[in-house]
Parts: sequence; structure tokens; C-alpha cells
Amino acid sequence: MTTPTSTLGKFFSGLARLYRGLRSVILNLIFISLLLIIFGSLIGEPPVTVQQGSALLINPEGTIVDQLTFVDPINVLMADSLGNNATAEVLLQDLLDAIHFASTDDDISFIVLSLNNLQSSGFSKLQEIGNALQQFRERGKKIYAVADNYTQGQYYLAAHADEIILNTMGNIGLEGFSTYQYYYRDALDKLGVNVHIFRVGEYKSAVEPYERNNMSEEAREAANDWIGDLWQQYIDNINEARDFEPGFLSDLISNLDTHLAEFSGDFAQLAVNRNLVDSVMNRGELNEYLKEVIGQAGVNDDFLHINVENYLTARNDQLNTLQQSNNKIGIIVASGTIYDGRRTAGEIGGDTLQGLIRQARENDSIKAVVLRVDSPGGSAFASEIIRSELEALVNAGKPLVVSMGSVAASGGYWIATAADEIWASNSTITGSIGIFGLYPTFEESFSKLGVNTDGVGTTELAGALAVGRELPDLADNILQLTLEDGYRRFINLVATARNMSVEEADALARGRVWSGEDAFTLGLVDKIGNLEQAVASAATLAQLESYETEIIKQALTPGQQLIQDLANSVTFTSAINFVFNPVSKRHFMSQEGITTNSVIADFYRAVNENLQAIFQFNDPNGLYLQCQECQAVLSP
Repeated sequence: MTTPTSTLGKFFSGLARLYRGLRSVILNLIFISLLLIIFGSLIGEPPVTVQQGSALLINPEGTIVDQLTFVDPINVLMADSLGNNATAEVLLQDLLDAIHFASTDDDISFIVLSLNNLQSSGFSKLQEIGNALQQFRERGKKIYAVADNYTQGQYYLAAHADEIILNTMGNIGLEGFSTYQYYYRDALDKLGVNVHIFRVGEYKSAVEPYERNNMSEEAREAANDWIGDLWQQYIDNINEARDFEPGFLSDLISNLDTHLAEFSGDFAQLAVNRNLVDSVMNRGELNEYLKEVIGQAGVNDDFLHINVENYLTARNDQLNTLQQSNNKIGIIVASGTIYDGRRTAGEIGGDTLQGLIRQARENDSIKAVVLRVDSPGGSAFASEIIRSELEALVNAGKPLVVSMGSVAASGGYWIATAADEIWASNSTITGSIGIFGLYPTFEESFSKLGVNTDGVGTTELAGALAVGRELPDLADNILQLTLEDGYRRFINLVATARNMSVEEADALARGRVWSGEDAFTLGLVDKIGNLEQAVASAATLAQLESYETEIIKQALTPGQQLIQDLANSVTFTSAINFVFNPVSKRHFMSQEGITTNSVIADFYRAVNENLQAIFQFNDPNGLYLQCQECQAVLSP
């Protein structure tokens, strides 16, 4: 083969060698992966054992959710092999199952909460985990919480431990709750974008970022109420868990500089002195301490522990035999924004969820259904598709109970109106009973670029919604009238479902957001409680003395299911990690993922989510039941 001598020839020759090298690497990786898949499927999976006296290690990495967002199994598999968490999500029910089962498991004597990698969570989810931890302690078992630093959410869980340990260089990010949005009115004006706003309800603030430069007084009033309720619950729960005096946390935060000055800026020492934590240790000291108080599996091993995933694998058969009955309570999770059509897990598709509800209705073994709603709403059309199917379920004689998660607002509340009972937690964000439409036009933007729109139509409405044209008054009026009809439908649904007059329902609506505690007082929800209590109530409504629960969810294809099973296999995961990552980076005190929470990244993510929301809106009538201020996951 002739060796090129020109600079251009050498350049392209180098590119060709690089291509051949990359192709060889990729093909080898695929070949090794296929061998491991075949090998893993043939040899099966050895049993995972739980040694007596073990600690259950709870080391959540990512956001705690009611439903895991669907990610292609191949991507999950390869991400795990490279030591990355592709989804950065932790299933709430897995944590609750592990804690509840461990509380009665003679082999589990401790829980170690390693909280460095917990990124964010809705407050109601933290409360559910906190309650489970408290029940574990009531069995006489001990909990240790460890972290280099604690965010407010991490500290909330840590407060339920017998002993909180902080790094000698650590701090606790106590600051209070807040809700801030970015407002784009001036930016849109400079870009020449005209956003046509349609809404009903002075508290329906979802569209404010596109029509204002600041928060309206109505939105400020409502936000102060619901976020104040949640913050007071946080303080009360922490005070009870750590035996603080009322007013202690508020004083500490309001005068943190003064308190910190007493210790020359050393937050760790302040935390110990004020009983925020029980001790401070560096990582080496912490490892040795846990070995001492818990024990260790071998001479050179870490403290005796088993993580949540392996623990649930080890106890899977026992978990499945806790309830044995031919009568089932179906559980359907509606998590994420509501869109028209079909969507994968982590978002709500009107057609997809309708199919799952119909499946429950037509299954004779399903005697009642619990719909777990964790959604800020979305498409009005899709919300009604879902509500109508739920109504058909109830009309078929099957009790329906809605369990609200961290957020069940706007469209999330619309679909809840079909229920026989609505349950919420004290900290659920709900209400936002209102509707809006949003239609941007770019005639001024195009004009600045030298692009103009012109043409003919047979009527004034023909071509009225072309984004390069100014919206005609006729179209504007039609959209507003359609919106007002949608609001009347919403109010009538609420009035009928909650046994109120239309006037009473309207007084609680107008787009205003409520905490679960206030919603209960006002009659928008029936009872305060968690998913487990909602399930028990559904069984009572169905007159069932014994029952088992069944999660009704979208089925994976056979190929996806095979790869998913292999990806979740302890044997296979260990093998593929050995090939791709022989020196494991994982450690119970690792801080992977924390660096993503920079100020710039947070800003970019918030703006990007707002813009993506506009592009993904797909309601066929352009009408939306969505609580914009509810969308951001609380990271208390």
C-alpha cells in the first residue's frame, strides 16, 4: 500500500486509520457483550445471601420518583458498565419495600443512610421514607446517617436516624423553601416574538413567564401560602425528630452568620454544638467507626452490609408471598406531564394510560384500582380521555381511589375527579384548577430577518395560525371562548365530584395552588395518607378481607424484557462491570453526580425545560391544564 506524502493525503489517511480503530473497538465491545449476555442467561444467578447482623445500606443515587422514566435497556446496560447512572432515578417503592421488610428481618440489625448522591425529591416522598425509617427504629434497630455534606432533603432523612455523622469539612444547606421562575417578556420583545396568552383564573400563573417580567401579586399570594405550609411541616418534622425547640431552626437560618462566627466559620463544629449532627469524622475515621459498631464481613472488608438492590433480590420470594389471594388491587402510576397520544414511562400519554385503565377494567381478578398521580398536568384533551376511562371503570363497579404523590395539580386534579376517594399527603401540591392556551407568533422576528409572510385564503380563518402571521381577532376570540368552555367543564367536574355548588368550586379554583393540608380542609381531597393507606381503603371499598396488589404497567417487548432482566442480574452486572470497569469507582461514600448541581447548570436546565415544554405541547385544541410552578421537583 502506497504511503501518502501530501499533507491532505496524510490527513485523510489518518482519519481512515482512526475510523478502522474505532470500528474495531466497537465491534469487539459488542462481541464481548453478546458473549456475556449468552453466558449470563445460561449460568443463571447465584442466590444473594444476607448475613446475620448486616446493615441495610441505603445509598440512593439521583431523584426519588414514583415511576422510573423509560430508557432503552441497551443504554442502561452500557451506562451501568461504564459506572454511570443513565436514569439518575430511584424508585420510591423499592426504598419503602426494603425498609419495611428489613424492620422485621432478624438478619438486618441496622440501616446506614449514605446520602451524598441523593439529588432531589418531592417533599411528600421524603416524608413517606421518614415514616418508614421511624417504624424501623421502633423495632429497636439503629440507623446511622452519613454524608460529606447535607442538602435540606438529605438532612430531612438524616434527622430520622439515631446518629448523624458529618464530614469534618462538611456543612448542612439549611436555607428554607423557595419557588423562583425565569421570566421572558423582555427577551421575547427583543426577539420580536408575540406570545398570545389565553387563560381563566387570576391565579393561573403558568403563562406568566411569557407575559410578565415578574410574579403577579395573585401568584405571590398563593405561592406564599402553599410553600409556607410545606416549610412549616419540614420544621415541625425536624423539630420532632431531633428534639429541637420551636423557633430553633428559623433562628439558626436567619442568623446563620452570627452563629457561624462563633466557630470561626467552621460549620461542622457549629453543627455538632447545636445538635444538628452527633459527630464529625473524615472518611477514613467513618469507615473504621462503622466497622466497629456494625462489624465487618472479613478482615479487610468494609462494614457488614447489603445494598437495597441486592437485599430486594435476596428477599424477593418472601416479598411475593407476603400476600396470597385471588383478589387483586390494581395499582396504576400516572407520573409526569400529560400529553396527547402515547408516551413511555415517566410521562403520561392519554392513549397509553387509557389502555392501562381499560386493562384493569376488563380484568376480572382486579377488584379495585388505585391511581397514583404524580403530575403537574398537561393536555386538557388527554386529561379528559383519561378521566372518561376512569369513569367507565367506576361505572363498571370497580372502586377507584386516587393517591396523590408530591404533585397532583391542574390536569392531575382533573383526572382525579373520577375517583370514589382522593388521598393526598399533607405536603402534596394540588389544585391549580384552571386552564390556559399559549400561541406564539413570529411575524416581527421574521421581519427583522427580512422574511415576510403573504398569501390568500378563502376565509379569515384560513391560515390564521401560521406562525409568520399576526393572529387575527377572529381566531383570538375563538380560542378565548374555547378556553372559557374548558374552564366551565373543569369547574362542573369539581363541583359534581366534591358535592359542591359551581360557585363554591369556582371560589377554590381560579388556578390557585393548595397544599394537601389545605386541600383537605377545603374539601378538595377526602383523606390524608400515603399510597399504602389508599390501597387499604380501596380494599375496604371493594369489601375485600384479603388481597394482593398488582402493578399495571406498559409491557416491554420480549427483547427489551430479556435485556432488562440481564441488566438487572447480579451475575451479569458483575461480569460486565469486570470487563468494562475492573476497578470499581463505586463506593458507599462516593459523590458522583453532585457536580451537576452548579448554578449555571441549574439555570440552563430551568430555561431549557420551559422552552421544551412549549415545543412538546401537543393538545389538539391548544388547551392546557398545567401547573407551571409545580413542575420543578422540590429539593428541600
